[in-house]
Amino acid sequence: ARPRFDPLIQYLVGRGIAVFDLNFRGSTGFGKRFARADNGRERPKAVRDVAEAVAFLKRDGRVNADQAAVMGGSYGGFLVNAVMGMYPGVYKAGVSFVGVSDWVRALEEASPALKASDRLEYGDITDPAWRAFFAEISPIHYADRIRAPMLFSHGANDPRDPVTESDRMVRTLRANGVPVTYLRFPDEGHGVRKLGNRVTLYRAVAAFLERHLKKADAR
Repeated sequence: ARPRFDPLIQYLVGRGIAVFDLNFRGSTGFGKRFARADNGRERPKAVRDVAEAVAFLKRDGRVNADQAAVMGGSYGGFLVNAVMGMYPGVYKAGVSFVGVSDWVRALEEASPALKASDRLEYGDITDPAWRAFFAEISPIHYADRIRAPMLFSHGANDPRDPVTESDRMVRTLRANGVPVTYLRFPDEGHGVRKLGNRVTLYRAVAAFLERHLKKADAR
């Protein structure tokens, strides 16, 4: 992938929090074949990639991998929701931005334009076999296994992944006694665009990570 400026990553690094940016299968930067490597029924392999990142960090030895959190937005938010439930205990905390929790509902409620592209990338929600697969990989069905603290952020006007996707995860986790921080922005959509909201979000994420990863020199 090409070098890029990510203000949240730079903010976290400036606070003394190391960031490992994973190229899981399905991400860009390694050609079309790699970008399509998690399409359809291969999607659980991307979740496994995220889980196995901790083992890589332990072998690498440059950071304390026993104090690792996972963070992602949009599809990355789905991966966070999924890995926290499918591989409980691997990460000490999770940060999920505008992520899907129920693929069946998300694909059914998508706009006609999105449904056309979703069918190619994800599969046909109208097919019973595909529907069963989407239910199988939906993080909401693994939420009862999550015990580590999580932070969620979602815009109330999200046209891609409705805010109800995060609402359901938050309700389930709180009902189970899991520590949850939820930033639900009434004036945002699929991501946080407004400067004031970004400042609020970045500070909340840093404070959350410093608190739950037991950062000794938090400031």
